[in-house]
Amino acid sequence: MPISYSQPYELVCPTCQTPFVAEAWLIVDAEERPDLVQAIRDVTLHDTRCPSCGQTGVVPAPILLHDRRARAVLFGVPYEMPEAEWNELAQGLLWMLIGALPREDQLPYLGNVQAEAGVAGVAEALDQLNYTPQSAAEAIGDALGSDDSDELPPLAEAIMRMLAAETPEELQAVLHEYPFLLDEAMDEGLAGLAEAAVDAGEFEISQAFERARISLTQLRQTLDQSSQSRANPKPTATVVQASAPPPANWNTIRRAVLACEDASELAALRAEYPILASADADAWLAEDQQALRDVGDLGGAQLIGEARAVLRGER
Repeated sequence: MPISYSQPYELVCPTCQTPFVAEAWLIVDAEERPDLVQAIRDVTLHDTRCPSCGQTGVVPAPILLHDRRARAVLFGVPYEMPEAEWNELAQGLLWMLIGALPREDQLPYLGNVQAEAGVAGVAEALDQLNYTPQSAAEAIGDALGSDDSDELPPLAEAIMRMLAAETPEELQAVLHEYPFLLDEAMDEGLAGLAEAAVDAGEFEISQAFERARISLTQLRQTLDQSSQSRANPKPTATVVQASAPPPANWNTIRRAVLACEDASELAALRAEYPILASADADAWLAEDQQALRDVGDLGGAQLIGEARAVLRGER
């Protein structure tokens, strides 16, 4: 299932007034499309050319870049777009990204979207993402004063393994071995270390501490929400289970659902794809909704819930 996503834009050449259509990438997964990552670095991702007169220009499109290895999501805001509008746009693209990722890759860091000014801003931010869990741990180990290059201090080792965890099971094992990572004091301590590193001019080390702090804060919030849900259970609801696997074009249909902005668009989409009125389609969307809850995106989960209600004819 592809993760990266593009869509056509209808444009009019400002020079010769010729209308034409240009394809623009809105979601780029770094591992899946390194060629598109290079186009971002070159600030050419959204470049276009009039087929009539050859005039060059830029498609006014957003870009959401996902880098799993760096545990980062960058959003390039189209120039002069109002904040309320780009916030909603970024949220919609994030839902699409999460929905396209395998369940094991739907981790808490996805909720930490870093906004930048256009493709150029994302390209500049990419230069700061030359980061792996190992390099972060090495930077933290250096900052914490390890004298043995083959042995990291316990805190650095714990952070390294936490950042390197690629499945919920691996993450749970790390937290079981190093329960102190979830202490609230860790947030203040890592923030202080990051600030001290900045004061010393060690910006790479500061970034490593800050990444660890953000990741741990997100983990703590997710676990707190899960604990509250268990402590205050809601009335039992009927769980809808799909009796059949999704059709081959389900990913396209799901993305179309997430791109809808109101009930009328959802109704039109349901007319175009009658399968959306089925119990199975509702169950498949319910799985996406649960995936968003699992990564702490309660707003996204709520919006999918509202879309399900519209598609079932309840609104």
